[in-house]
Amino acid sequence: MREIAPLSTLVLRSVGPSTCNPELTFGGRSNINSSNDRSSDEKIDSKDGEGSNEEVTLVKCPPMPDNPTLTSRLLLSLRGIDRPRLPYRGAARPNANDVDISHPWILDDTLRIEHGNHAIDCLQQFFDALIDSGRAGDTRLGVHSFREWVVAVLGKEEAHLIFREGDGNKTPSKKKRKLSRNNDIKLRLGSLSLHNFNAASYHTFKSMEMANVGACLGVLDLTGVHGLTDSILTDILCAGSFPHIYRLSIKNCRKITGEGLASVVNLTKLSSLDLGGCFNVRPNDVVSMVETHPGTAKGTFNEVYASGIGWTDVDLETLIDLTCGHLRGLGVGFSSYMSSPGFILAMKKVADTLERLAVPFCDGMDDAAASSLGKNLSKLAALDIRGTKVTTLTGLMDGRYASGAVTLLDDSALEKARQGGAVEGHLFVLARYSGVNKNSLEETLKLQQNDIFLSCLIDGSGEGGGIRR
Repeated sequence: MREIAPLSTLVLRSVGPSTCNPELTFGGRSNINSSNDRSSDEKIDSKDGEGSNEEVTLVKCPPMPDNPTLTSRLLLSLRGIDRPRLPYRGAARPNANDVDISHPWILDDTLRIEHGNHAIDCLQQFFDALIDSGRAGDTRLGVHSFREWVVAVLGKEEAHLIFREGDGNKTPSKKKRKLSRNNDIKLRLGSLSLHNFNAASYHTFKSMEMANVGACLGVLDLTGVHGLTDSILTDILCAGSFPHIYRLSIKNCRKITGEGLASVVNLTKLSSLDLGGCFNVRPNDVVSMVETHPGTAKGTFNEVYASGIGWTDVDLETLIDLTCGHLRGLGVGFSSYMSSPGFILAMKKVADTLERLAVPFCDGMDDAAASSLGKNLSKLAALDIRGTKVTTLTGLMDGRYASGAVTLLDDSALEKARQGGAVEGHLFVLARYSGVNKNSLEETLKLQQNDIFLSCLIDGSGEGGGIRR
């Protein structure tokens, strides 16, 4: 049974014709008619990840509506609502199986989008509902839709200052650069997810650029966007129009190759990248990109999630050598060529910094490796060992006590923790399809105070527990 969308989403979807064209909803009929005049449209050749050329027709940047549409006014009123934000519900995600960076969500007291407000939440759920419905063609989400997102992030006055400077694909003028410097203190960034937007194309990303989304975009989730190609990544996303992106997910974007990945070095503020499942990328491509990225030398590029591309002991050690001292998150799952001794050796080099580790379906991850993780990774907060040979978490927890990562609580602190209080040193483990079973987990939780310091999922229950930022 499908979940009923929140009232704010239903209201937003009801504005406009039954075809649910967001460009008409956000831009008004007159602007849509003018932008659909394709007599002078630009035509370019776009090369996809397999080397074939595809002619792409781009609609020129439409003018802003003379008067705000009803939807725009609704979103502005939502942006100013002084009410607590509710946990995110929608689009059948996220769930307990997502431990690496697959979307711009955080888990605090509630699961919610980063840098959000009620208007952004409403727009994001609208985008999700449209994509989930299968009606989000490559022209449905255009310049007007993304302009509305910019207004939701920055507010009307600041957004219109940016819009008046022109299209986002133009080189910023001296005046605009000065404006950006003056607004550095109050610069607001937003998070945007186009999760599983299969119809996304060059038109979609060019529309984002023309709408000046890059002026305030900090986190971008393109998980499962199969239309993302090397040319889009190189010529649009990493060409200078999106300078503030610090977290990017191109997970399962399978047209991306090492050539496109190399352009990510131009995102100089990037601190976290997820490219898991991009099977046309090789470990040496990742190592080369990390080595040349300016954030590596500065110690700011500290999360790399690259499962499913065939890591070996040598590849992993090379990556660790480049990032030891500042690596906080790592994903190298689905790697059958990594051995337990090689994995243990590599993890010792990031003992003081690593907080999140995803090694699902790695043959080298066994009980000995788990015990070593407990002894060495004192800051570890989230661990994904799905489909591994680990049969017990007792050695892992014993190692955490021995290393000082976990300290036994006195009676008063223990009582407070059992009532739901925060506990320093808590570890979340995702262990579905591994050798850890119900009996094994129960035995581990009975020892010392493991029931306080350990949370482990061995089934499909829970929501968002592995998403730790």
